[in-house]
Amino acid sequence: MNLIYVMRHGESVVNVERRLTCRKLEGDLSPAGREQAAKAAVWLADKNIRRISHSPFHRAQETAYIIGARLKLMPAAADDLREMDCGHLEDRADQAAWDIWTQVYHRWEAAEWEAAFPGGETFLQAFERLSRALAAVKPDETVLLVSHGGITRVVIPLLCVNAAALQRRDYLANTGMIVLEPYGDGRFICRAWNLAEHLAV
Repeated sequence: MNLIYVMRHGESVVNVERRLTCRKLEGDLSPAGREQAAKAAVWLADKNIRRISHSPFHRAQETAYIIGARLKLMPAAADDLREMDCGHLEDRADQAAWDIWTQVYHRWEAAEWEAAFPGGETFLQAFERLSRALAAVKPDETVLLVSHGGITRVVIPLLCVNAAALQRRDYLANTGMIVLEPYGDGRFICRAWNLAEHLAV
């Protein structure tokens, strides 16, 4: 069975700071994030991964390279896997910014296609972008896509044919994975949500 493992990156310094960084590519993993990625690499070692793609954000790239070293694969950047563009909220960590982010995100969860972050992208733009990234996966390959918790959590359920996926959308742990099986016509069967058993080791 060919599967798509969609992973949230390991814990980053900006995660710890609770800072919104949806445009600035820089930002390393924390020591805990590097450990999470190493544990994920061990877990993925026997999953027949043939290709690794990652968001251009450094936190996703670093996660992918740690895993790629273990799997002996060279990861490649894919711009469509980047986090949603939060516009004028970029680099803010104050509660007012998070309140705005949450309000817009709830509208995205309701599939309000034109809802946008101030100065940022609409839900439709983010949906089309992540859909392209998933559609680029060949039907005969098992791949790992390292992306971000915000965009994957809100877009992927709408691409799944099983109703259970639509009821999820809950928080993704750092290096938590959504496991998808291609169904056809750009749709998927969600086989697992927030798979993170490697973190229990």
